[in-house]
Amino acid sequence: MNAKILNRGQDAPPSDGWYQIEVCGTWPAGHWPDEHARYPGRQRRQVIDAKAIESIVNRFAAEKASAGDNFAGILVDNDHLSHDLDKSTAAFAWAKDLRVKDGQLEARLDLTDLGEPAIRNKRFKFFSTEFDPEDLEDLGNGDVRPLRLSGLAFTNRPNNRGGRPITNRTGAQPDNPTEPTKPPMKAIAEKLGLPADADEAAILAKITEIMGSNETMKTKEAETEADAIMNTLGKNIPEGARAHWRGELIKNRASAEAAIKLSFPANATREEPARIFNRGTATSPAPVEKTDGAQDDGPTAAEKKQAAAIRNRASAIQATEKVPFATAFARAQAELG
Repeated sequence: MNAKILNRGQDAPPSDGWYQIEVCGTWPAGHWPDEHARYPGRQRRQVIDAKAIESIVNRFAAEKASAGDNFAGILVDNDHLSHDLDKSTAAFAWAKDLRVKDGQLEARLDLTDLGEPAIRNKRFKFFSTEFDPEDLEDLGNGDVRPLRLSGLAFTNRPNNRGGRPITNRTGAQPDNPTEPTKPPMKAIAEKLGLPADADEAAILAKITEIMGSNETMKTKEAETEADAIMNTLGKNIPEGARAHWRGELIKNRASAEAAIKLSFPANATREEPARIFNRGTATSPAPVEKTDGAQDDGPTAAEKKQAAAIRNRASAIQATEKVPFATAFARAQAELG
């Protein structure tokens, strides 16, 4: 069988994950490492045209649909070295989708921990497509048209010239690239109360300071809310457990407050402070009585037993699953309530 055609070709990866991987044209059928050395006298050429790209995209889509959840994508290595049994088959990326854009072939890549820094650090600048011999349409006179993509690689020696560099999707890089011009930060600096000529480091330091202040403020607000709740509900919590419940209130006020009311039922029926009327004729309301006329003496023995069972179950859940007590308590209440 003839060797595969390996077109050893194409700062931060694009945010949408789409890369141009092939460009239309007629190119030497570049067997790796050298077409002419392995096949002297043969002058095959590959024709990458609209029909070729359309077929490549359609074949990929059909194979992806057929595989369903088992579809892994096309392996993207470096310089097609995964075909060498002595080399690693580790992926730099996986091609998950193909499309035609502006008449050229693009792939959506899922970069791995090898591929992402390789692109960002400019170790590779181009792509190299790969086509199996059984997927080539014979056009005569030594010309073949690829109909299916079988592999893809990062490279710095493109066979098919004209493709966009990996790190420059808007056009070819200049011969003497320069650092990109950074947008002015004058308005940002002034908004932060810094001098207009403040540099990036000073601006970042100020932002970090503001973010830290916001977090401190949020913590203080949560502590104030927790103290207010403990002032009204904490009287029925044993002294040794109050610090724990205050901490739970700081972490999640709503769930912890509900848990306190269920753990210590006397809190669920607590009387709200009497309203203060600043009128000489106003009087305080009478104590709340039960429907049978008896004064409310607090939770019954059955209620206390139920609350204790829920607390014990919550403690067990917290110990085994390492979750906040308020979460464990809600689970226990759902199970035993």
